[in-house]
Amino acid sequence: TICRVRSKEGVEGVSIGHPFIAKNSYPMFTNLLQGSFLGKDARDLDDLIFWAAEAHVKNQGVPLCVQIANIEFAILDMLGVIADMPAGRLIGELENPEIGIYLGHRLWEFRNREPEESLELIKQDNEIIGAKAIKVRAGSGDNLGRNNEIAPGRTEKLIRMARERLGDDMVLMIDGNGTYDVEQAIRIGRMLEEYDYYWYEEPVPWTWYEEQARVARALNITMAGGEEEFSERVFRWLIGNRAFEVIMPDLFYNGGMIRSMKVARMAEAAGIRTSPHISGGGLGFLYLIHMVSACPNADKYHEFKMFETKDPNGTIIPIESKTGPFESVNGYIKAPEGSGLGIHIDPGYIKTHKPIS
Repeated sequence: TICRVRSKEGVEGVSIGHPFIAKNSYPMFTNLLQGSFLGKDARDLDDLIFWAAEAHVKNQGVPLCVQIANIEFAILDMLGVIADMPAGRLIGELENPEIGIYLGHRLWEFRNREPEESLELIKQDNEIIGAKAIKVRAGSGDNLGRNNEIAPGRTEKLIRMARERLGDDMVLMIDGNGTYDVEQAIRIGRMLEEYDYYWYEEPVPWTWYEEQARVARALNITMAGGEEEFSERVFRWLIGNRAFEVIMPDLFYNGGMIRSMKVARMAEAAGIRTSPHISGGGLGFLYLIHMVSACPNADKYHEFKMFETKDPNGTIIPIESKTGPFESVNGYIKAPEGSGLGIHIDPGYIKTHKPIS
C-alpha cells in the first residue's frame, strides 16, 4: 500500500508500505488508524504514534504496526519537506553520515540451494556492493525450535564453507530464524565461535525469551535479535537481561522509526548496540539508512537486501533521489540528504493504485 498525507497548506508526504504483510492488514489502516491522525497536529507525532499503538490493545501486533509505520514514514516525509530536512534529522542528530552494511538477502535461496551454489550467488552480488560483512542462514528457519534442517548436516557444512569460500577477512553472521531448541542452539553457537563468526541471530523462536537468555549466557559469541518484537516492555526485558548484545527492532514490525529509536536509546543506556531490521522490497533500504543515520549506538553493520524497490506484484517502484544516487561504495551508503525521505516517486506509478479511503 501507498500512504499519502497532506497538510492544510497542501504539502504532501508519501511512503510505501510493507511489501507483503501490509496488503493483508490494510483494513486496520482504514478502520482503526486513520481516525488517530486525521485533523491532528503532525508536530505531535510522538504522541500520535503512542496512542495509535497503545489505544488498540486488542489489535496489537505486527499487522497493526506495519500500518502505523507506513503512516509515520509518510508524515516524516511531509514534515521533512516543510522543514527542508532529511527525515532522519527529525528523529535525532546526524550520528552516522555513512552506514556500513551487511548483505542479508537471498533468504530462501540460501536455504533451498546447496551451500556451494548459494555462496557463489552471494559472492557475485558482493562484487557489485562491496560489503565487508555477509549474513548466512542456519537451519530451516521455521521458528519452531524443533531443530529442523533442510538437509542433514547442511548448517555445519555451510558454517565451514562460508568461512573457506569468503575468506578470513570477511565478517560473517548467521541467522537461525528460530530453528533450534536451547541445547542445539548452544552446540551450533560453539561451532560459530570456532569459525570466528561476528554474531549469532535468533537461534531459538522469538518468543522464547528465557531460553534466549540461557543461550546468551552459555556462549561468548555476540547474540543479535529482536526483529519480530513490537512491545516496548519486552524490549526492556530483553535489554535488561542481556538476551542480546545487538538489538534489532524492525522498522515496520515495531511500528516505525520513533518507536525503534526508543528501543535504541534503551539499548544505548545499557551499553548494547542497535542494528535495525528491515524487510526486502518496498523502500526498506531507504527507511533503514534514515534510521541508522540518527542512531547513537549503531552497530558497524546493518541489513541490506540490495537496492530493490519491488512492490507485492513484483513491479519495480520508480523512485528518484533528490540528491545523489543511492549506491554502496566499499560497503557504505551515504545518509540521505534530500528533504523528507529524500526521494520522488513517479506520479504515474501512484496513479496505477486504487484509493481505498
